[in-house]
Amino acid sequence: MELTILLLVHVAGICSGLREVRIQMPTAVKKGDSAILNCWYDTEGDPLYAVKWYKGGREFYRYAPNETPVVKTFPIGNLTVKKAESNATQIGLTNLELDAAGVYSCEVSADLPSFHTAIVSATMNVVELPSQGPSIHGLRRKYRIDDTVRLNCTSGRSKPAANLTWYINDRQPLEFHVRTYSPLDTNESEWQISQIGLQFLVTHNHFTGGKLKIRCSASIHDIYWQSTEVSAEEDRPRVIHYEPAATIVGINYLQPPPNFQTGQKKPDGHVGVKVLGQSTSPPRATSQRLVLELFAFLLIIIR
Repeated sequence: MELTILLLVHVAGICSGLREVRIQMPTAVKKGDSAILNCWYDTEGDPLYAVKWYKGGREFYRYAPNETPVVKTFPIGNLTVKKAESNATQIGLTNLELDAAGVYSCEVSADLPSFHTAIVSATMNVVELPSQGPSIHGLRRKYRIDDTVRLNCTSGRSKPAANLTWYINDRQPLEFHVRTYSPLDTNESEWQISQIGLQFLVTHNHFTGGKLKIRCSASIHDIYWQSTEVSAEEDRPRVIHYEPAATIVGINYLQPPPNFQTGQKKPDGHVGVKVLGQSTSPPRATSQRLVLELFAFLLIIIR
């Protein structure tokens, strides 16, 4: 009977203990802001021995309920722990500097009878945002069909470099229309400037209501998103309409018809038809006929 009881206790000790340890922290935090880092766990009834936090392998926070003091902090660079917001399941960090970025680990240890220990890790970034939104250069006021659009978009210095994305009429362009450049380093090694190019041939489909819209969006992790949009108009060539000197539909004239808009009346047959835009001298055919008639008259007299 005693053997059976001891066996059950031993099995229970194996099955119970620390499990489901998980860490939760923001992916990115703006420089100067605060952050809460959570460490969740289940000791399955075992007493908690200690919760320790590490940055890059160095311990900077410890919560040990059986020690005095219960909470201890250890200096690492500019990392500042806000004790009022720190306990067994979370720590508060305040006034974060760029060097606070890195890998954070939470180590949880259970006391008797399991003595189980588990450690989980996650990365947090500290971001320096650009002072203003992205800027677009190279756009003309008007474009014609088959013109080439060549643009550049620049996002100001930041850490890390911003991700830039083009949109043409709210749609991303084809990959071969986009030119991606490596981030430019500034004099300060921590800062970078992003640039991206766009080049494409204008077609009828690019104009909606006579407008071509182009947007450049800059993003950094999930805490920064800024866009700049510009537009250009369709430059349509001037169409000159040429109208004939006179046009009457439905009447078959051998000569150009009269122009009623000038007050000219409909001719009787073809006599006295004045053709607009021509001299008032007789037509060439009429002159030739008069010469022939005169020549025939002379021949009759001679005979």
